[in-house]
Amino acid sequence: MELTEEQLKQIEANRIAALAKRKAFLESTSQQPQRNPWHLFKCQKISQPQPLQPKPQLIQPNPQPDIKFLARLEVCSPDSFTITPLPLPNFRFPTFGTCFQILNNILSQVDVDPSHFTQTSDGGKACVLKLADYRTVLKQLKAGVEVEEIPWTTFNVVEKLSRSVGRWTPVRPEHLSDEVVDDLIRKLPKSLVDVLLPFQMDGLRFALRRGGRCLIADEMGLGKTLQAIAIAGCFMDEGAILVVCPAVLRYSWAEEIERWFPSCLPTDIHLGCTDIAGFYSLILELVWELEIQIFEKHVFGHQDNPVYLTRCPRVVVISYTMLHRLRKSMLERKWALMIVDESHHVRPSKKTSEPGEIKAVLDVASEVKRIILLSGTPSLSRPFDIFHQINMLWPGLLGITKYEFAKTYCNLKYIKGVQGKYFADYSKGIRLEELNVLLKQTVMIRRLKEQVLQQLPPKRRQIIRMSLKRSDIVSAKTAVGVMKIDDSENASEDMPLESFDEHDGKLTNQELGIAKLSGFCEWLSFHPLIAGSDNAPKMIIFAHHHKVLDGVQVRFLSAGN
Repeated sequence: MELTEEQLKQIEANRIAALAKRKAFLESTSQQPQRNPWHLFKCQKISQPQPLQPKPQLIQPNPQPDIKFLARLEVCSPDSFTITPLPLPNFRFPTFGTCFQILNNILSQVDVDPSHFTQTSDGGKACVLKLADYRTVLKQLKAGVEVEEIPWTTFNVVEKLSRSVGRWTPVRPEHLSDEVVDDLIRKLPKSLVDVLLPFQMDGLRFALRRGGRCLIADEMGLGKTLQAIAIAGCFMDEGAILVVCPAVLRYSWAEEIERWFPSCLPTDIHLGCTDIAGFYSLILELVWELEIQIFEKHVFGHQDNPVYLTRCPRVVVISYTMLHRLRKSMLERKWALMIVDESHHVRPSKKTSEPGEIKAVLDVASEVKRIILLSGTPSLSRPFDIFHQINMLWPGLLGITKYEFAKTYCNLKYIKGVQGKYFADYSKGIRLEELNVLLKQTVMIRRLKEQVLQQLPPKRRQIIRMSLKRSDIVSAKTAVGVMKIDDSENASEDMPLESFDEHDGKLTNQELGIAKLSGFCEWLSFHPLIAGSDNAPKMIIFAHHHKVLDGVQVRFLSAGN
């Protein structure tokens, strides 16, 4: 191994010191008086021989490791990328100034100059260059330092889409030109187009340009539902629309569709129910094929499941659970467009297989041409959560598998558990700025309230309708002391609210508020503050009755907030 300049200086200093010591020893011996040579002939007592001691080994000082660093290349905007110096294992990391001086010396041999320097998200420093010079820079750097390249798929996609900055240019088969987009918008009812705010119109155009395959990740309260309905309206003449959402939001979706599309009659919208307690025991006794037929008839009511209808409904609104239960019949139907509300529920697991509800969404989405995902928090706490959502919209964009994606954009570590087993940790991400640019250039649009605050009205109201179960009403009456706990033996059975009122009298306001707690807490569970988002906004909850507020507080405490 070639010696460093510092090691050569140390060797020369040792040599000079040894010569000086030898010279001093020779001078001292020449000045001493001569001893009597016959003194050596005196007989001396022979002592016991001592065991030979091993010759001491000369301890060589450990040479200092070479100064090396890793140059990470990362996309930072649609037309630029950064070079960030990072430490390498077993090598001493120099200062950032030294690293940039080395990089400048390497790049000085080609006609490339950093435009400016910036600070990375983790506090480091990086130099910024034009994306058009990437290939030249990469080739030059490989000859001098260790390099971590931009993933080829990411670079290829960003480079192609960067050419459409200022004017949209389709790059995929499903992408639509601006002329086609304008024609589709003209199909929408004027009442719907007029109510769209400017940023919502931008979201509509963003989705249509990408052929109806996008993730609308606007912050909560910015009208993602309205944008999705507008997008669906542009393709409603191509076939049926499937809306997958949490059970508590089914009625809201049906009402919003009826509101903005008067031509869509209530009979054109089929609402899948979610409660199977009344006939679940019967289903367990049936064989699989018969089970599915009976189940489907109960779910949609009046035997009007799309499988049995002579005319397919224009819109089907179904929960995640029911989509899993009716996966077979849903795959048999052709859907023009699929809307997945609160799509962050479709997050991958660490295992090779996925839970049934997530797999059902992925299977149906693989057969649908146009997919709209809605989520104010597409990734609650880690980048790994977003893989399935993006892979539904653009297969292979983030990697062939979720594990390949984790190797590129997750700081993958293996941690030893309590029982001595190692497990993969995907909690932290890397190259997050590049991932953000990639998603916004391809399939994701996200706006925050602070960015569009001036476009928003002073106040917006939203009514969430929910169905009350007999168990909810019995619990409410029990909580206020009107009914004893023994009277709720059959509380698990559902009964319409009108039937219950005739039997036990009308509900008071307090009882009605307590009865709504179950549905309200289910709706509240989708708020980022409860769902576990790292950047959840604050919220204020008002209620009239103390028992209702107590129930909300218990829900917050159980969620760990």
